[in-house]
Amino acid sequence: MLVKLEVASFAVDPSQNIPIVILKEQGGERTIPISVGSSEASAIAIKYLDIKSERPLTIDLVRNVLEHMGGVLKRIIIHDLVDSVFLAHLQIATENSTHIVDCRPSDAIGLALRCGCDIFIEEAVFEKNGGSPMVSEREKIRQTIANLDTLDFGRYYLK
Repeated sequence: MLVKLEVASFAVDPSQNIPIVILKEQGGERTIPISVGSSEASAIAIKYLDIKSERPLTIDLVRNVLEHMGGVLKRIIIHDLVDSVFLAHLQIATENSTHIVDCRPSDAIGLALRCGCDIFIEEAVFEKNGGSPMVSEREKIRQTIANLDTLDFGRYYLK
């Protein structure tokens, strides 16, 4: 079963200093973090934030070539997770057929945003990755405070 996703936010993995795009289940709470390269993160953010670039990016070139050849990007699907690497493909329709093209999820997301098509993930990939509800920093702090034992405060009493 396919689950529809949307770009929810951007982050940086502090342990590896790698950009991450966080995709969220549309109408749900599960999220999936996708590690991306710096240039791919920039391409996704530029379109997501509706920033105009002076010159077309490589992903814009791909969209232009696709359109000039009569193809339409119907959707992208993140279809597997193998050894901590997400696998994706593009579903491209032409006049007479549909083509499935393997690609990196980061490129697929950038192209999906530019072409206005939907982003999907296989339910099984959520299960493999342990898709979890998105929790804001404010909520994390609230949960931490709520779980504190008030007796611990006595240890830090200042005279």
